[in-house]
Amino acid sequence: MPERKYDRPSQLKTIRLPGPTTSEREQAREEFVHHIRDGLAQRRYVFGDVLPTVSEVRDQYGVPEDDIGNAIRELRRAGLLQLHDEYRDTYVLDPGPEHTEGEPQADLAERVRRLEALYSDLAARIEAIEPPPRRP
Repeated sequence: MPERKYDRPSQLKTIRLPGPTTSEREQAREEFVHHIRDGLAQRRYVFGDVLPTVSEVRDQYGVPEDDIGNAIRELRRAGLLQLHDEYRDTYVLDPGPEHTEGEPQADLAERVRRLEALYSDLAARIEAIEPPPRRP
């Protein structure tokens, strides 16, 4: 039996990617992968950050959805992205334990950012299950 996934909540905050520096399709795809890898390495993105939708990445980078899908699979195989358990077309950054071992403990600002991301995710899940009452 297939899993039931909900539509991605519109208020779910996503990371901002810098976009391509080229109009050449294959290079733009590689830049997308590089931006994710580099953003994690430079700590611009942290565990729990949410990737824009495939269609948003497609529009920003000018790369067909199939190529974006292949890039996402590559990042998932590398342990840098995980498919969200609850929402369709939603990937979260997850550098995995092998990418964080030996790194200094996250500073307070990063820890707060992670908690805020988790809080936003939980709030979105609760709203998906139980929408707020409509006001008259």
